[in-house]
Amino acid sequence: MAKIKMQTKIAHRGKLSQGQITRLGGLIAFVCGRTPYEHIMQDLYDNDFLIQEKSEPILTNKGKNELNRLTAMAGLRPEHYADI
Repeated sequence: MAKIKMQTKIAHRGKLSQGQITRLGGLIAFVCGRTPYEHIMQDLYDNDFLIQEKSEPILTNKGKNELNRLTAMAGLRPEHYADI
């Protein structure tokens, strides 16, 4: 049986790289109240999209801008899934 490589249309058409899709997923998960996987959270912290404040992660303005940039590139609108 042949293996089928799964790809989103976003990645397949070159609008977002795999790394950008992963980051977008992490940002969306975070603003929707879920905790992204550890390596994704670490990427968000390392790139200053999240900061730790009073033992709680907080989305920074840089994180909001990245979320808006990636959702626009993906053809999504942030107001459809979060009030940020």
